[in-house]
Amino acid sequence: MTAPAHNENQDYALLASGDGRKLERFGRFILDRPAPQAIWEKSPGPWDQASATFQRGEGGSGQWTTIRGLDQDDGWPVLFHTMRLELRLTGFGNVGLFPEHAAHFAWMKRRLLRRDKPRVLNLFGYTGAASIVCALAGAEVVHVDAAKTVNAWASLNAKACEVPRSSLRLLEDDALKLLRREARRDSKYDGILLDPPTFGRGPKGEVWKIEKDFAPLCAALLPVLSEQPAFVLSTSHSPGVSGSVLETLLAPLRGEVESGEMLLTGSGPPLPSGFYARWIPGP
Repeated sequence: MTAPAHNENQDYALLASGDGRKLERFGRFILDRPAPQAIWEKSPGPWDQASATFQRGEGGSGQWTTIRGLDQDDGWPVLFHTMRLELRLTGFGNVGLFPEHAAHFAWMKRRLLRRDKPRVLNLFGYTGAASIVCALAGAEVVHVDAAKTVNAWASLNAKACEVPRSSLRLLEDDALKLLRREARRDSKYDGILLDPPTFGRGPKGEVWKIEKDFAPLCAALLPVLSEQPAFVLSTSHSPGVSGSVLETLLAPLRGEVESGEMLLTGSGPPLPSGFYARWIPGP
């Protein structure tokens, strides 16, 4: 199954793709970034109008070049899925937003709106878009990321979206350690989000490798789920961690799992942009 493609007419658009690249509009800027899955011939688009171009180096990091009208040290605002978010150019080619995740936002909101004061745990929460969606749907959200700077970015986004302080708690922590502490405290959540990186480091230098550490993390989810949970949503941008892999990791939760590929649509062919698995409790 393929997640519904995101094509809302706000401040994001996929303008073109091909030859291992993608051209996207984020607000008033056009960015040219790598897309290894776009192995087809480059589709027509305003490639020569890119505000910035990212070239990847070794280890995932790289460099932005051809920067026009955009200060690499400053952010800029966009409206995305009713949220006001700040984007920035980062050394890994990311900008603080994964637009393909928007395909899940409406689904999460529908699941949460059926609940009275649901609790949501967002592991690897990044700059907070999914946390903000859940908080604005009435959930109490615990947002976890190992990077202090990223949590500060998420806090900035939450303030711009007028998320009540009581609805969002930002934690700098190791995901697995936090899950185990929450289990000991008998702390329960109605929804859990996971968007793990391929490689990362915890706040105390803990090394994260998805092929080694993700399965134990998924195994630790069950003790912190409420008696009648709303969902578990896992997404992946890691090569080899496909929708079927995510589905297998969530299957022990004993419910219904659907999995598939996330797509971005716009001008040119649909662009595969990662995988997902969505779990809900069985009847």
